[in-house]
Amino acid sequence: MTATTFWKQVTWVVHKDLRVEWRGGETLWMATPFAALALLLAPLATGTDTALIRRIGPGMLWLVVILFGMTISLRPGSYDSRPVRDLLTLNGLDPAADYLGKSLAGTLMLFGVTVALTPIMIVLYAPQGNPHWVGLAVLAITGTLGMGLLGTLVGTLVRGLRVRTALGPLLAVPPAVPVLLATSRGTDSALSQGSILTWLLLLIGMDLALIILGVLLAGPLNETTA
Repeated sequence: MTATTFWKQVTWVVHKDLRVEWRGGETLWMATPFAALALLLAPLATGTDTALIRRIGPGMLWLVVILFGMTISLRPGSYDSRPVRDLLTLNGLDPAADYLGKSLAGTLMLFGVTVALTPIMIVLYAPQGNPHWVGLAVLAITGTLGMGLLGTLVGTLVRGLRVRTALGPLLAVPPAVPVLLATSRGTDSALSQGSILTWLLLLIGMDLALIILGVLLAGPLNETTA
């Protein structure tokens, strides 16, 4: 398979997943409103401690995005059933292209959720400092990419299992910790015009590791998962 054909397959998978999501509306009409509600209710638990609210803002934003992102990534879908996957494989779809396409589609959805929630975080938590918008954008892209890759990989590992929704989050939590740490601390630094280089490098390293791992495991997992 040529590189051009491979990336055409990746693009096709991205379009397919986004069309399914647009028609179903789970992210737009269900996950995003509930994520926004969680972000709105969080300050009630801290009382009137303004300094504390300002400190926890970035962390709360990314915690909510990760939790709802895993919910989106791990949800089962009829379009991802064994017969459908077999049909796609017979038609020449590379499992690695399928993995990357699903990951990119999930990344785009999570990035949209993050963009929608960021103004709420800024208004409610009123973090101090003049935001570095370019830094925030780069962190959002690399952070949501990491979550998209991780969610797709974990979703593939538990695909077909009856305990999918219970086992998936348990597998996703340990590798999600560095992503949460890097995005929340990096966002806090960007909001105060500090350096985000350390956290950005951590996110890039996580993204590359997940890409390599997912591509290498895509073929074997496609053959073994039900």
